[in-house]
Amino acid sequence: MNSKEIEAACILAKIISFSKDKGCITQLELSKLLEISQQSVSRKLNELEEIGLITKSETKNGTTVRLTNKGEELLLNCMEMIKESIETRRELKFKGKVVSGLGEGKIFLSIKYYEEQISQKMGFLPYPGTLNLTLYDRTSIENRIMLDSIPGILIPEHKFEDRVLGAVKMFPATVNGISPAAIVIPLRTVHPKSVIEVISPYFIRDKLMLKDGDEVEVIVMT
Repeated sequence: MNSKEIEAACILAKIISFSKDKGCITQLELSKLLEISQQSVSRKLNELEEIGLITKSETKNGTTVRLTNKGEELLLNCMEMIKESIETRRELKFKGKVVSGLGEGKIFLSIKYYEEQISQKMGFLPYPGTLNLTLYDRTSIENRIMLDSIPGILIPEHKFEDRVLGAVKMFPATVNGISPAAIVIPLRTVHPKSVIEVISPYFIRDKLMLKDGDEVEVIVMT
């Protein structure tokens, strides 16, 4: 479904919502309810009529609008897509123990390119350091492997004259219920699948009063 079809489906949904008692709605009523000019409504309705999604007819009360079978079908398809999207969202849980890293996360997050990309795409400025967790159960490791096949939010590779900054995938997450946060996976990571790195605007160790060996649950919605 393209952007024009999505826009059309939104207008059709409003027509149905506003006209559920009478089965139709006038162009003037629609203009008032949508809070846009009659000219704008007329233009949109003409477009919908041309592609067979609505019919218009003149009455003593003005121009009335009804959905066609094709319009109802488009709206139902749109609703089905939304329903499917919601139902197929998966919750991936990761249980791990806090471990000390080698300081690589601090170096990674001190690079301006990554800092700006994370701020732009995740909506927060990351604390300069990652929370490293060692996964200790089979389900968590299987879920980590599954992340490799999910697109996530990508920070693309960036080339300078003298170096290349590798691409990184991010997955919005919660850490013991704390958000915002994200699992970060460099596409050329040296970490085994049993280790994950988490970023956040908070110093998570301090905020959750964590020390090495403490158990943490990270949840990602995909």
